[in-house]
This record gives sequence, C-alpha cells and structure tokens, in this order.
Amino acid sequence: MSLHLYFGSHDVVVDPRRGLKLRKLCVRERVTPRSRARIASAFAPHEISATKPLTSDGAEASLRILAAAVLPLSLVVALGVGVVLVAMSLLGVRPLAAHAAGRIVLLVGLVALPVLLSVGNLSYGVSESSSTRFCLSCHEMERFGRSLFVDDKQALAAVHYQNRLVPRESTCYTCHKDYALFGDVKAKLNGLRHVWAHYVTGVPEQIKLYQPYPNSNCLHCHDDSRRFLDKEVHRAISSQLYAGSVSCLSCHRIAHDMVKVDAHQFWQAR
Repeated sequence: MSLHLYFGSHDVVVDPRRGLKLRKLCVRERVTPRSRARIASAFAPHEISATKPLTSDGAEASLRILAAAVLPLSLVVALGVGVVLVAMSLLGVRPLAAHAAGRIVLLVGLVALPVLLSVGNLSYGVSESSSTRFCLSCHEMERFGRSLFVDDKQALAAVHYQNRLVPRESTCYTCHKDYALFGDVKAKLNGLRHVWAHYVTGVPEQIKLYQPYPNSNCLHCHDDSRRFLDKEVHRAISSQLYAGSVSCLSCHRIAHDMVKVDAHQFWQAR
C-alpha cells in the first residue's frame, strides 16, 4: 500500500515496491474534496475521477502531459534568442549595422541576450541544485528521501522534516551545507563531486559524508533556541559543543533511520 504525503508543492508517494516519487501538483495543501474536484476537472480529458483519491497510477500520465505542455522560462528565453539570431541572419548584418537602431539590435542580439541567458541559466541551476527535489532526483538518494518520513522520533532527518524545523523545499541543503563564509561554494563543489560519482566513477556501496558532521551546522539554528538552552545536558557541555571537541552526534546518533526505511515503517498523519 502506498503512503501519500505532501511535500511543499509536490505530492510524495512512498511505495514499498516502487520507492519514492515526487509529482508536481496544482495545489500546495492536502487534497480536499473541493480541490480534488478542481484537479479532476483540469485533467478531465484523461479520465481522472473527482470521486476517487488522486493516486500515483491514476494521475501519473496526466501529470506528465501537463508538465510537458508547460515550457520552462529559460527555454522560452532561449527560443526567443534563437528567433532573433535567425532573423538577423536573414536580414543581413550590414543593413542593420548601417543604422544606429540596427547596431543596438545587433548588440542586444549577439552580446547582451546570450550573456543574460547564460547568467540566468547559471543562477537557475545554482538555485535548483539547492532544492530537495534536485537532491532526491538521483536513485541512490531515494532511500535517504524516504528516511524523512520514517516513524522515529529519534532520527534527526525525520524529526526535523516532520516538525517543520527545516524548509521542505530545501531540506537536504539546509542541513548539509556549511554556514561558514564560503559554505555555499563548498556545498556546490561537493555537489559536483556527487555528479561526477553518479555519472563517471560510480556510486560507492556505502554513502557517507566527506568529513565529520560539524557542530556549527546544528548550532547555526539551535544555539539560541529555548528548547536547546533549557536542557541541562546542553548547558553542561556547551563549551565543548562550541569548540567541537564533543560532537552533537555523540548523543544524537541516528541521522537517517535506514533500518525503518527498509522495514517500511513510515509515519502517516491520522
């Protein structure tokens, strides 16, 4: 039986047989009879009933059709640039260069638009690579994605995600980036190492961090929180925690509960 959970603007289907799937929805909230009817009407040509739950098997094809019909903004801009360049090649460069307005068009078409498009694509890529959707798009990360939903109040990933202590849209990045001066750059470089392993060298049998998890990542959010400061055990070793001589993981040992992932023990709201 599949578990249907709601992950930002995506419906998450945790299926023990098929794994985890992220599917774009038209609504951000849990599907209600009214919103289900609205979704069903949008997919009416593809026979999705408003009286039946929205399931992975029933809506998968229709969602793919809808996604295919909507072009990304970067692709639209790229097509526009292509049209401008083709038009300029047909009209000829010399007639345009003979006039001030034509030279401006040439400048925009040959220099400004490609540069802006490149910068825009780079910015979009950097932003997209910080999303949870991007992190879970590789099959080797699917089990870690499912660990966000396990029924374990001691597992750090599940506790932080299920209690909304981290943003749903950037769950992985929020916890796994460094918060030092060049933390973002370091995280992106590590991401390139992941891509290289995925496509070239192969994914290792045991996935692990490149270095021990730093306390500063935890303290970035928790060091001034009441829940953290009110615990006597934290106050007793606060100097060691800030110095890094004692790891937060020495007590909070379970980051991702993969045992419960493999046992399909997931939390579901009643």
